[in-house]
Amino acid sequence: MSFLNKVKKKLKNGSWYPFYNSFYENNSLDPRMILLESRSGGALESNILSLLKELSREPYKNFNLILSVRKNAESEIKEKLRKNSIQGVSFVHTGSVSYYRALSRAGYLVNDSSFPGRFVKKEGQIYLNTWHGTPLKKMGRDNRPEMVTMGNVLRNLLDSNYIVFPNRFMEEKMSGAYMLDSLYRGTVLREGYPRNDIFRQKPDLSMKERAGFAGKTLLTYFPTYRGIFNQVERQEYMETLSANLALWDSQLKDDEILLIKLHPFLHGSEAFDGYRHIRAFPTDWDTYEGLNLCDVLITDYSSVFYDYANTGKKVIFFAYDRAEYESTRGMYEDIETYPFHYTEDAAEVIPYAHADGGTPDEAFMEKYASYEDGHGAEKICRQVFLHEDCCRQKKYTGNGKKNILLYGGDLDQNGITSALYAMLHELDLTKYNYFLSFRLISVKDHPERMERIPDHIGIYPLSSEMNMDVLTGFSLMRKMRGANTNSINRRIHIAYQREWKKHFGSTDFSAVIHYNGYEAYITSLFEESPCGRTIWVHNDMADEIRTKGNQNIYLLREAYQKYDHIVTVSEDILDSTIHGIGADPVKVTVVNNCHDYQSVIKRSEETLAFQETTKSTVSVDQLSAVLSGNDTKFISIGRYSPEKGHVRLMNAFNTYQASHPDTWLIIIGGVGTLYEDAVAHAKSLAASDHIILIYSMQNPMPVLKNCDLFLLSSFYEGRPIVLMEAASLGLPLMACDVNGCHGFMTEYHGTLTDNSEEGILHGMQLFAEGKVHPIQIDFDKINAASAAQTEALIKDCIHISHSERAH
Repeated sequence: MSFLNKVKKKLKNGSWYPFYNSFYENNSLDPRMILLESRSGGALESNILSLLKELSREPYKNFNLILSVRKNAESEIKEKLRKNSIQGVSFVHTGSVSYYRALSRAGYLVNDSSFPGRFVKKEGQIYLNTWHGTPLKKMGRDNRPEMVTMGNVLRNLLDSNYIVFPNRFMEEKMSGAYMLDSLYRGTVLREGYPRNDIFRQKPDLSMKERAGFAGKTLLTYFPTYRGIFNQVERQEYMETLSANLALWDSQLKDDEILLIKLHPFLHGSEAFDGYRHIRAFPTDWDTYEGLNLCDVLITDYSSVFYDYANTGKKVIFFAYDRAEYESTRGMYEDIETYPFHYTEDAAEVIPYAHADGGTPDEAFMEKYASYEDGHGAEKICRQVFLHEDCCRQKKYTGNGKKNILLYGGDLDQNGITSALYAMLHELDLTKYNYFLSFRLISVKDHPERMERIPDHIGIYPLSSEMNMDVLTGFSLMRKMRGANTNSINRRIHIAYQREWKKHFGSTDFSAVIHYNGYEAYITSLFEESPCGRTIWVHNDMADEIRTKGNQNIYLLREAYQKYDHIVTVSEDILDSTIHGIGADPVKVTVVNNCHDYQSVIKRSEETLAFQETTKSTVSVDQLSAVLSGNDTKFISIGRYSPEKGHVRLMNAFNTYQASHPDTWLIIIGGVGTLYEDAVAHAKSLAASDHIILIYSMQNPMPVLKNCDLFLLSSFYEGRPIVLMEAASLGLPLMACDVNGCHGFMTEYHGTLTDNSEEGILHGMQLFAEGKVHPIQIDFDKINAASAAQTEALIKDCIHISHSERAH
């Protein structure tokens, strides 16, 4: 679907909430309005409830309290407000028109997680983020599967004027997981969690009496939700739970009650009527008020134990599936080292409840309850809303290094991604803080791509698409058709300035690099960066427009004028970039792609394997047999896309194989839309049983290593990484004499053939005559030169001040 059609579709279905842009632009802030949101509007609990209690007191009577509430939680939240004698709170339904109006007007924002992706923090808004717990499970940058989806959480944290960290451990882990030490420019409040104030107070015994638990010792079990989505997993989990509860019921004493609090997703799955000593955690109890009544907490990996430790009471870890859980999520620390009881055997849980020990010691409290004193809610509210200097705090100002943002595209297995990682391998990563950015929409279905991101690179995912409105959509349509009026340009400029503020408004980047070089949204977005900008050109973009229509000449031409540096990856596409698109020649620099040849050699030694996403015309065993045989193997690697010339390659091979029957052609493509078309065409050829087509293979290097000739049949290229990969493994190379290939092959004395089907056939015949040879390249020299050029460009961008850019 073209960008134009996407705009039309989004405007038609209203999914970008076009009215929010109008609210953002036209509504002034109300310095007395406080918008609070707990659990994305699905509940009123924890820190938000405790803060709301404090805000209902006399010092805050002049504030207008607005609570974000989902419709299905409204009655429950109203009852909780009544129970806690909290009055004067207005509701807005989460995600409604009124909600976005309040989000654009509130002088104060309070959340325990994150506001939605289209939220843009306004100048002057004060944002307090309390988060929702001390992390035991790995989070953010520390948890690779989560890196795909962490973008909205990251930007909400960075947008926050205040973040509450109740202990040293949490500040350390959150700062690392969300890179706050280098990116955050707000203030951390080192104060106890408002919800934990209750643990420094005497329990409300009347709650026990009303629930029928007077005189009873209360134990409670808080198991962690394990991501159970299908019915089979749910049933297996509940069967295990039922067996454990039956055992515990038989072990409990007559004066003991065990209260079970399951994750909301599992509510209704278990009835507790059949047990003598087991009940559901009362639904009318506030979780933390109820916990304060309990004498023993049983849990597994729920971070609630960090909070409960403030009571000084016993904690029991029941981690029966620890090995499985840790393998999928990972934990920051070994819970067996904590001063609590630990077991993986259900039979030991209740005996531990009857034994001595299992309570927090001084060292544990100093690390995990560092700032808890029972006055968290009061001090935080006075600090944030009354502007009293009463909290322990730390202003974050960065780690002393400049922040550099690189946009890498969808991080798929292609030449651009390979060149990007090779460049990162060569740069001096100790000099600056480098952050790799990508769009959630591009990688959400491929979390495995996170595995390839180097550990020393920061992550900055973009979690939402453009906040579109009718005027902006109309202006973009006109712009993409060549209109260039002041009103159109101004509207687009305002829209992308807003988008920059949405994604990066609270960060301080000193240079941005659009390394991918594609994607109109990112190209226009980075034009609005308040720092130096560089865009890479990996292909002949004029040819891309002619053959694929995947770029817009008007947007690209404007970008090549506005970016401070335009980098082409080869001399071959220099002329097209300047004269075909209209880049300012003064701004254009040629920087050859870096190449991590050592990684290619290492990957070529790995075991041949297909993945779940792999498509192939042969099985992995059949492929292995061909590779280990004595027949000659030709190979080409490149996306299944028109410019790669796969049809003419197969046609040439079909002719060649008729006189060289012991020859195979293998084509591997990581992406592209023409795989099925290629398969159909191969089947129509006489040589079809000697043509192997493979799609989406994570590591094609073991295949490449075992082939005899690499062929590149493209109609145009930039500076093909695949040629360098083949050269790294010592294969003879042959390529059509086209832009991108010409300069490279000429420089290193490779074999070029005419840009035609006949030329490809001639190249195959030259190979049969022993006239196509491997080439020798000093990759270390190329890499060092390219890295030095890149660092020089970054240095120049850093010198472009914010004031100069704004002007």
